[in-house]
Amino acid sequence: MPLPERPESGAFLAAVSRDLRRDAESLVPWFLHNMPDYYFRTHGPDEQARHIRTVISGRVLSGGQSATLWNPARTRVTRIAPNGAPSLLEHLRELTTANIRTSRLYATLDGRLRLDTFLLEPQPPVGAGSRALREAVALMLAGGHLPPGREKEFIAFLRGAPADYVEKFDPLRAARHFALARDLAGRDAVRVELHLLPGQAESRVVVAMREAPETGLLLRVAQTVLAEGLLAIPRGYSDRFSLPGGDLSVISLYVTREGGVLTPDDPLWARLKRRLKRVKWTAAHGLDVLVAREGFAPEAVELLSAACECVHQLLVRQNLHAFTSENIVRAVLAHVRQVRACLAFFEARFDPALFAGRKEAAARALAEAGSLASGLEDEVARGVFGGVLAFFGQTLRTNYYLPDRFGLAFRLDPAVLTAVPAGVPAPAGERPFGLFFLHGPGGQGFHVRYREMARGGVRLVRTRSQEQFELESNRLFTEAKNLALSQQYKNKDIPEGGAKAVLLLGPGADPTLALKSAVDGLLDCTLSGPDGAMPAEVVDYLGREELLYLGPDEGITPDHIRWIVARAARRGAKWPAAFMSSKPESGINHKRYGVTSLGVLEFADAFLREAGIDPDAEPFTVKITGGPAGDVAGNAILQLIARYGGRARIVAVSDGHGAAFDPRGLDHRELTRLVREERNMAAFSPERLVGPGSFAVRADTPDGAKVRASLHNTVPADLFIPAGGRPDTLNAGNWRDFCDADGRPSARVIIEGANLFLTSEARLHLEAAGALIAPGPSANKAGVICSSYEILAGLVMTEAEFAAVRRRYIREVLAILGRKARAEAALLLRERRRSGGRVGLVALSREASQEITAVKDAIIAALADAPPVADDPLLARLVADHCPPVLVTKYFDRLLATVPASYLQAVVAAQAASTIVYAEGLGWLSRLSGLRDLLAVVQTYYAEADAVAAHVAAIRKSRLPGRAAIERICLRAGRRLLSEEALGLDVPGPSREDESIVVEGNDRDKGKKDK
Repeated sequence: MPLPERPESGAFLAAVSRDLRRDAESLVPWFLHNMPDYYFRTHGPDEQARHIRTVISGRVLSGGQSATLWNPARTRVTRIAPNGAPSLLEHLRELTTANIRTSRLYATLDGRLRLDTFLLEPQPPVGAGSRALREAVALMLAGGHLPPGREKEFIAFLRGAPADYVEKFDPLRAARHFALARDLAGRDAVRVELHLLPGQAESRVVVAMREAPETGLLLRVAQTVLAEGLLAIPRGYSDRFSLPGGDLSVISLYVTREGGVLTPDDPLWARLKRRLKRVKWTAAHGLDVLVAREGFAPEAVELLSAACECVHQLLVRQNLHAFTSENIVRAVLAHVRQVRACLAFFEARFDPALFAGRKEAAARALAEAGSLASGLEDEVARGVFGGVLAFFGQTLRTNYYLPDRFGLAFRLDPAVLTAVPAGVPAPAGERPFGLFFLHGPGGQGFHVRYREMARGGVRLVRTRSQEQFELESNRLFTEAKNLALSQQYKNKDIPEGGAKAVLLLGPGADPTLALKSAVDGLLDCTLSGPDGAMPAEVVDYLGREELLYLGPDEGITPDHIRWIVARAARRGAKWPAAFMSSKPESGINHKRYGVTSLGVLEFADAFLREAGIDPDAEPFTVKITGGPAGDVAGNAILQLIARYGGRARIVAVSDGHGAAFDPRGLDHRELTRLVREERNMAAFSPERLVGPGSFAVRADTPDGAKVRASLHNTVPADLFIPAGGRPDTLNAGNWRDFCDADGRPSARVIIEGANLFLTSEARLHLEAAGALIAPGPSANKAGVICSSYEILAGLVMTEAEFAAVRRRYIREVLAILGRKARAEAALLLRERRRSGGRVGLVALSREASQEITAVKDAIIAALADAPPVADDPLLARLVADHCPPVLVTKYFDRLLATVPASYLQAVVAAQAASTIVYAEGLGWLSRLSGLRDLLAVVQTYYAEADAVAAHVAAIRKSRLPGRAAIERICLRAGRRLLSEEALGLDVPGPSREDESIVVEGNDRDKGKKDK
């Protein structure tokens, strides 16, 4: 059989043209008749022609095909496909990670075709003096859509739109958008409206918000609308405006309800409105399929997703490979009956509509769910559902039923840690006091605290890939718990215990949105009404008021801090200024004043001297991780240079972006420039390198990343300050990399500026190898102490009052930080010498923290039955000793009268415990407290301290020979000796007369022997 021949071009062209003409003659009239009117206003003639050609040539209708049209710059895309809800969602899913600036969504009037156009970033802005802009303003004024006097404001609004918006200007749409921009300025809520359109069979659903997520929002809105099943979206639009104070996103969907209009009195609208208000604060997850497939409410799936994420954190500690996020989702999707039973248990416990019989209903629901879960043959599924039931059962408060919540928050009983199947008990003293789990848009996290009243920073952990997110999620709770525990040891000098919040963000997640969701969730679960009761929608199994104090950590910006304080005030917190520390305008900015680095440098100075280096007279070498843009590292660089000048040779600095090494010391001026400009090490100028073998590398190449990751190990230096980096960077498996071929550490002194850079195992190994290590709970405690003093200021002073004394207050706080750092450094080194070097500094640091914290707790417990602090002179004095002098001078009476009694008692306890232990050494105070009433010991000590002070004052005025030595002896030993005598724990010393007789007698005896 002969093969077909190549056709002749003319005949072939005629055949193709004939087919296209035939299709065009039938489809063009159809297209022009069935595309909505607004399509022709939002797409130019060239686009319209291109679209119909695609419908014809792509056989979209005749062959059921779909087509995608991109512009050359790939900033405009049109998807054309047969109509139906799945096709719209399919188009949006294909652009899940795209930054959509504008969208135009159309279905033909006969319902056969779907044509959706998206404008992606970057889009050209509106020209400042463009003709289109002037004509738009003129149209607004002529139509009465813009009140006189608002022209400048409206022009500024239009300047935030892409040029396409103004070129295809519609004054009615613009008026609606402008009104929404003004109404939503400074607000985080989502505006949801329903507009009835006279003479039309459509209703307009408008969803508007400031600071919306850049990706995935339109998909979430469309999914929410179409999940109702009775609604269709024949057309829709979305626009985003880049405005001061946060972008404005407006989504307008024209919907039909079974071919008719959706009305405000329709129960479906009430449900839809409630769910649309949540779209800003939710993100897609693997359980969404339960909505369409099983008819679950989106809120229930959101709750279930949060439960699965928390359970993953609790179960992964048992079996890393069995309880992956993927396996947990798979187990849930495979056992819908068990899912429903677990949700019924949650509802029985927390649905505010169930007043009577709640306890009995919850017990029945738990029994049924537990029976279904325990009967599963799949071990992973059995563990998952057991964990979900434990999570729901150990929740004490949740904001799930609050109508305007931003995310989900759960106040958990720490017993949940052992309530999950095969739960892992915490070592003695390491079980948290309070625990929150937080679930929001693109992120999840924990807030862990170790005392009723505790403070600690909020840390944002960003991820670039799903693999990294999974890796970080495996250790999220452990990181939060360990950081909070480290903070507990670190907070020995202040009234608050240790706390920490860690939020893990998924790839592409908006950090600001996730932070707002988490913080507002904490407020939901802690803010009570004037009567002390929680809102009616929050069923309360805790039964007492809670106060939380937050601070900044990695990823927190000044704008975040401002928002947190403003939000706490708007929500009615009693002391909003105390809720968040390091406020840029009305607080003590850690980065500006270098408060954490101040303490690090005090420890470095003391430890270098212990290593035989006098930094005031001798040069020394330093290596640092964290980089010049970081708080601790940047300020450590500046303070090293300011304090020691050229003697401080900073030979190596590395951060996440790059690294530099110079054996003669990196150029101080270049380092200072990077710190001042908040640049990272990738910006270090290689021209500033002078030493042999010096280099500067960027971390955006494999070789550069490898060098950067190992630099802190390989470069020898006298002092190493890890001031940035992920937890467990130096660990049991790689600590030897920090040592040379002979096993000696590459730095003799290690001062931990970053929390948990070294694991406990790495510390002990390196200490045994000869390093002098100051762990984070000692070395970098100045930051938390500073935050505590900012909290104290917020509890006592108004913002105006603080502003009036701010410079003095900060100066006095900085002096306190230096004293407390020097006191602890001296204590640790003194105790190490007293042990003959047999007890390491790492162990001594923990022992000091444990002793001071234990005594603090004991004093607080003893003060529970004591008179008010203001009524006891000693207690009031201890509060005054703790405070910056300006606070005592101006506001002491107010402080005693208005600050919560529990806080004042904690101040007393912290001041007494830390002062006595630093002065008298480890073990003395705790030993005495076991022999005598603790408050009596403290009272006696301070009474005898006053007596010693009087003796010293007299000695200073005297002409006694050797009075300086006598003064030193009194100060070092007098308080202890007199206190033990006064408590009946020592035999009183001889009188002066007796002492002279003893001496004379000894002399006479000596003389007789000489004769």
